[in-house]
Amino acid sequence: MRCIFRKSFIFSIVLLTSLLASAAVHAEPLRFSSSTQFLWGDDLLGANQAILAQYLRMNYVPEGKPFSITGYGRVWKDFGSPDVRSNDFEGRLYYLYVDYAFAPQITTRIGRQFTNFTAGTALMDGVRLDVSDIGPVGITLAGGRNVIFSLDSEFTRDGNYFVGVDVHLQDVKNTQLGISYARKYDESDLAREELGMNFRYYFKMASPYVELKYDVVSEVFDEATVGVDLFPIPNLKVKAEFYHSYPTFDTTSIYSVFAVDKYREYLILVEYNLSVPVTVYASYKRQDYEEDTNADVYTIGARAHPMDKLSLNASFDYRKGYTGYAYDTSAGKTNTDGKLYGFEVYGDYKLRKDIIVFAGAQFDTYDRPELNGSNDARRYWAGGRWIATKNLAVTARIEDNDNPNFSHRFLGRVALDWNL
Repeated sequence: MRCIFRKSFIFSIVLLTSLLASAAVHAEPLRFSSSTQFLWGDDLLGANQAILAQYLRMNYVPEGKPFSITGYGRVWKDFGSPDVRSNDFEGRLYYLYVDYAFAPQITTRIGRQFTNFTAGTALMDGVRLDVSDIGPVGITLAGGRNVIFSLDSEFTRDGNYFVGVDVHLQDVKNTQLGISYARKYDESDLAREELGMNFRYYFKMASPYVELKYDVVSEVFDEATVGVDLFPIPNLKVKAEFYHSYPTFDTTSIYSVFAVDKYREYLILVEYNLSVPVTVYASYKRQDYEEDTNADVYTIGARAHPMDKLSLNASFDYRKGYTGYAYDTSAGKTNTDGKLYGFEVYGDYKLRKDIIVFAGAQFDTYDRPELNGSNDARRYWAGGRWIATKNLAVTARIEDNDNPNFSHRFLGRVALDWNL
């Protein structure tokens, strides 16, 4: 599979080069955006990383033609931790596709692309067909090779496929409605079969919404969201939402034989824009697990723009309740509760038209069954962005993490972004 991936990536580079040459000859609109990044610091396993990465995005839209080409990929090398990641130059093609319009109502997308249906999502090498204006209805069909990435390359095996269909309303005033169906195959065996539905309606003072996913193989609703956004008076928003999750796994996965618990969450959020440039908000979540275990989460915060050049954000969280299970050799498995509270504050300031600086801090105190007493976690970051020209910018950021797992774990990033 690594050989297949390398060939596909080399093909993409060759294609981009040929398109660039074509643009130079015919003055067709070919646009590139690039980000050259250097990242350093210890990873989650404690190994040192020093990664040089090159991201490249292109878009080719010839004037008066019924097609366009879009691509995005990355090449990188890790100079710091060959035991964790490959120390060779590696590449990854995120997408490379051609959009072609047979007619105003019929378009197709061919190549590597991300497909997002309520019933399922996939990064695939395949074909997508969109047919619109069938009365008030549109239809999207998609199918192809399901692409799965590993740490350094692709993990896709022969027989990994994705197919799906989405039927949705179009140009119906104040209404969004879609019904979708998706299947995934693992080495040609059926791995997942899902139905999905999404709905939202826009009233003047309310907007109810629903999103459902049904696992056909397990015969359960594995995910459901039902809520409403209310606007009772100007500048006030109230959100009420219910979320349900029942984890399901591919039929070909060993995890499909394990028992899982349902999870439910109830949310109330209130957000108010003051007459001065300040927005305040508060929320409450009730988290319900099975076996009569639950937790309560409270959040308050504010976003402020005291002046045109300054933006500030601050929030405080408090959580009390279920954290997991502790094992006592004398009493067996016992349920334990814990507490967590913390705050986050961050902001940015425009020193000049072309220079922006930013900084932030997070602090959390928490109790967990596997750890004795209260534990603290702190994270601080600072950086800036210099807009050198209309098409060139430089960003730098450094971060420090200090918690029971890491003592002053520093991470840094410098990025050079340009458009051509």
